[in-house]
Amino acid sequence: MATEWRITGDYVEACNCEVACQCVWLEPPDDDVCTVSLVWDITDGQYGETDLSGCRVAMLAHTEEGVMFAPETGWYVALLIDDEADDDQRAALEDIYLGRAGGVWAAVADAHFETTEVTTAPITFSKEDDEISSTVGDVVAMDVVGKTGFNEELGTVSPHPLAQGLEPKTGKSTTATVSYDDEFAWDVSGNNSYFSEFDLANA
Repeated sequence: MATEWRITGDYVEACNCEVACQCVWLEPPDDDVCTVSLVWDITDGQYGETDLSGCRVAMLAHTEEGVMFAPETGWYVALLIDDEADDDQRAALEDIYLGRAGGVWAAVADAHFETTEVTTAPITFSKEDDEISSTVGDVVAMDVVGKTGFNEELGTVSPHPLAQGLEPKTGKSTTATVSYDDEFAWDVSGNNSYFSEFDLANA
């Protein structure tokens, strides 16, 4: 039986789609491929007896051509765990985000993960109202601002499996660069971003 876990906090993502990520509606992304970076700031979390509060995690992913969530679409993934996490925390976060411990990531990993690699890096995350900034060592730089509609309220989309209530807020990246290796290297600054509180668990 998988270890029971739950994590809550804030997350942000930035991808290559110009206006809104069409993956939410099972449509092909811009250029028919997805390149995306995501960062989670875990304010409260537990994996069995392991406390994950204060940990941070980043994920880089790019896909094969086609709809991101279509069964035949493969994902190539790099998971970056905060270098301040201890051995137990790192092992727990690997289990969660690589899908070994059930929950939303189990379904994603089983259906889509073609390759995965894991490393550590210092991760920063700051959020003030609808502005978010995050860095992952010298690998990721992300600055995001929320986008408002004609009613001067932040836009939202639905359904998104990672957001609390399945409804993240819409944003735009002013900076969204990734430089990990030749496979994970892109600059999608000025394009789509989503951000939200999250509440993920396997029970």
